[in-house]
Amino acid sequence: MGEGLIIRVSIRSAKEILEVIKDPDLLFWENGGHHLDVMAKWLPKKGFKILPKFFDKDYKPGDVGDETDEIITKVGGCSLRTEGAETTPIWHEYALRIPEMREELNRIIEGNVLDMNYEDEVARVVLEAHGEALYKADEEILEGDNENLKRLANILNMLAECVDEAKQDNGIPVFFEFYIPRPDKGEVEKMAIAWLKKQGEKHIQHG
Repeated sequence: MGEGLIIRVSIRSAKEILEVIKDPDLLFWENGGHHLDVMAKWLPKKGFKILPKFFDKDYKPGDVGDETDEIITKVGGCSLRTEGAETTPIWHEYALRIPEMREELNRIIEGNVLDMNYEDEVARVVLEAHGEALYKADEEILEGDNENLKRLANILNMLAECVDEAKQDNGIPVFFEFYIPRPDKGEVEKMAIAWLKKQGEKHIQHG
């Protein structure tokens, strides 16, 4: 089991969203914790600015101080929520109105962004975290990871369309939040190993 995308929404807004998307199963998405961590650090190398912050479990809006952080905080695109000992960046629909965000989503949908350097970095991080070469990078795994990233971009694009259509139809905005909760380190390790094994034999290098 990977770490899944959470979409939290009011009943009224959920009705508006499902009138556009129809099938709630289309909103399901998950990925492994190590993949998320690598994307947060790797995507900026490809020119992405907003999505790396979405994948960064330690992102604190307003504290980073770069231009992208200012854009996000200006529109109220992200806030922090603390539950117990965990503080999680919570993203709001306002972030999907940012033109740069939509450009990044469309760029992912239109082409394969990830390459073998990304896969090699995931393999390195997994080895460093677990002391075992549980992850084997190859072209088939790369194709799957690109498709999974495109699925996320499509979900966020569909949600952006819901924001647009609700405004056009009745002038009443939809409100929702979306985020990827990240458990504590011990739970991350358990979930990461389970995720890697779930992907099949190509992820596992037997000794």
